[in-house]
Amino acid sequence: MWRFYERRHLSRLTLPTIYLAFLYGGLLGIVAASILEPFFIRQLDLGAILKIGLIEEFAKILGVLVIARHKRHDSEMDGLILGAAAGMGFAALESNGYAFTAFLASNGSVSVTVAVTLLRGLLSPLGHGTWTAILASVLFRESRNGRFRIDLQVIGVYLLVSILHAMWDGLPRVIMNVFSLGLGVFITDSIIGIIGVKVLWLRWREAIRLQSVLPPETEDI
Repeated sequence: MWRFYERRHLSRLTLPTIYLAFLYGGLLGIVAASILEPFFIRQLDLGAILKIGLIEEFAKILGVLVIARHKRHDSEMDGLILGAAAGMGFAALESNGYAFTAFLASNGSVSVTVAVTLLRGLLSPLGHGTWTAILASVLFRESRNGRFRIDLQVIGVYLLVSILHAMWDGLPRVIMNVFSLGLGVFITDSIIGIIGVKVLWLRWREAIRLQSVLPPETEDI
């Protein structure tokens, strides 16, 4: 995120706005997901895992919408940066929850808790941050006259990141008979993460191509 801000000639975003996206993405995303998931999910199966992906990708984008509701949002680069911040805010709170659960399940084992925290810290940027950045970048790109549009491009990307999310959660359960659960998580999430990063890279390249260089006196948002 600091790297993006250092290249702020590509974006009107200010650092406080990015921090707010991190905060709202985490808080609103976690609250919305915690309300919606029990309503739509009765038992944990492959169908439920797909629903989790759909719900959480919707929940995370809420933070971006709150930040941008009264702002200009016609820049794909702005969407990419805000989406990455919101996704990482969600990932940070979710990781704390997983770490606390691991702490209780292991009867207070600090080593298990640290291992879970470290693994999620390494993989989360390849997951939540990447997926929300991809979705928000396309949502901003498809805006017209300062208004968000939910067109086929946005719906298609939403389904793509939701499927990647579901695969991230579900594939380790499928292959755990071949590998240990920890190794299965690392292998599958790394592969899915690479796919997500490749898509994000394409969005980044497109955002640079579409974005005109802003003069220093341009008003920040």
